[in-house]
Amino acid sequence: MRFTLAQIAQIINGRVEGNPETIINDLAEIQHAQEGDLTFLANPKYAKFVSTTNASAVLVAKDFSDKFKNIIRVDDPYFAFSQLIPKFRPPIAKPEPGTDPSAKIADSASVGKDCYIGPNLIIEDNSIIGDNVILLGNSYIGQNSIIGDNSFIFPNVSIYHRCKIGKNARIHSGTVIGSDGYGFVRTETGISKIPQEGGVEIGDDVEIGANCAIDRGTLGNTTIGKGTKLDNFIQIAHNVKLGEYCFMAAMSGIAGSTKVGNYVTIAAQVGVAGHLTIGDGVIIAAQSGVTKDTASNVILFGSPAQEQHKARREIAHIRSIPDLKERVHKLETELKSLQNQRK
Repeated sequence: MRFTLAQIAQIINGRVEGNPETIINDLAEIQHAQEGDLTFLANPKYAKFVSTTNASAVLVAKDFSDKFKNIIRVDDPYFAFSQLIPKFRPPIAKPEPGTDPSAKIADSASVGKDCYIGPNLIIEDNSIIGDNVILLGNSYIGQNSIIGDNSFIFPNVSIYHRCKIGKNARIHSGTVIGSDGYGFVRTETGISKIPQEGGVEIGDDVEIGANCAIDRGTLGNTTIGKGTKLDNFIQIAHNVKLGEYCFMAAMSGIAGSTKVGNYVTIAAQVGVAGHLTIGDGVIIAAQSGVTKDTASNVILFGSPAQEQHKARREIAHIRSIPDLKERVHKLETELKSLQNQRK
């Protein structure tokens, strides 16, 4: 597709400065863009590329002060750029409704209108598949589970029994939903397994990345709130309550029975201990370890995690220890010299 800057500005509600008839053929990252490409500047770390990029135009924030031949000012360059991606790179067409002959659907299961059921897919007894659902090949839907309307399940996803997936879900390959929670107890004769007979309930508009594990509750449900987005390689333990519109980045985990509020951001490689309460709007920095309940709207950092300003002060003090050690050694040497002089 080809668009003029004027046409693009109309799509994203931006304002052109430069030649509005400039033709844009594609989108590109600012450091790799060529003539005919449109790029964007959202992160200040990439501002150095504005003077060297070969792009024909740059999407910038309204307070952008540098010079470039063609710019489009918008409220949020990153979001505006994301709106343009489908215009230049249309998504792969969805499969036409139908059921592959190799799929196995239980007689008691219900499949809605205009669904696609891929090859080697299994839908067990009493499960309900909503309208316009796409289930790609080699996936498994266990007994008494529900998949909401307009959901997209990628290949090789396993959804165990008694799991409820909301509308407009996207679940990527390798993810397992409803596996047993990690429930065991030591006994006189060894280790005994605690039955895990709850379920999993996932709200509308949730996206779950590849190779995640979301365990079922012991008795009640493990829940993920509406609009929450999970990255790849994430572990959600039994009976966790993860709130609405949360972000959770790769290789993070939440231990059993912890309650996480709404609009929480959990960065990569974070560990959250069990039986905690994390307030609304909390931000947890990468590689932090959360071991205590947390109030709302704070930024946590470190292991064990603390409020950011306190954690950074402690790190600064730790970094000063070698200098302090040298100063103490020098004082000890001077003191010893003075003591020797008095003898």
